Amino acid sequence: MSNTAHQKAKTKGSLSKELIVQTSIAMIEEIGVEKFSLRKLAEKLNCEPMSIYYHLKNKDQIFDEIVDFLILSIQFESEQLPIKQQLISIAQQWRTLAKTYSNFFPVLAVHQLNTHTGSQFMNQVLAIFQNAELPIQQGSYFLRILNYYLIGAGIDEAKGYQLGSSATQPIKAEELVHQYPLLAQALPYWTTEYYDEIFNLGLEMLLVRILPN
Repeated sequence: MSNTAHQKAKTKGSLSKELIVQTSIAMIEEIGVEKFSLRKLAEKLNCEPMSIYYHLKNKDQIFDEIVDFLILSIQFESEQLPIKQQLISIAQQWRTLAKTYSNFFPVLAVHQLNTHTGSQFMNQVLAIFQNAELPIQQGSYFLRILNYYLIGAGIDEAKGYQLGSSATQPIKAEELVHQYPLLAQALPYWTTEYYDEIFNLGLEMLLVRILPN
């Protein structure tokens, strides 16, 4: 057996689902979702692709496991704390996921949370609304609305406007000031230094509407 084959056989023996998931996350954040493949993952793990298939059958299953891993990282505050504080904590942790895993977050944002982990997470959030004495229909609406806000904010900060591309030549600053003066005045407040303030303001406005007085 060659040294390479021997090393791959050794790696196969130490391979685990947890190692595959952790390595996949690191690779995706390094090279992006589009360039991620099981072949490249196997090279990174120094094993044969078939060794990965023993634990996870395909890339979709790997993504399922990554989603569960990230969802499990969100910690729920004590039920003794104010409802608003509990929801703010979840929202801030979700935003942290978007900033920490910016390449994978667009996948997380639209991924079905239909595993036991995802279902438990949504059930716990609904329980917070229930503890706020909201009817289940209203609680379900507000969960969706909060989800809209967090997905939009997360994608905007991870992959959005400031990082977006355009084939159009930008309007010159002096022309912008002359033709679109309000936009020219607003643009400085859309930079990253104002992200925290804008996110917190939007979340506050949303929760004021959601939670009973």
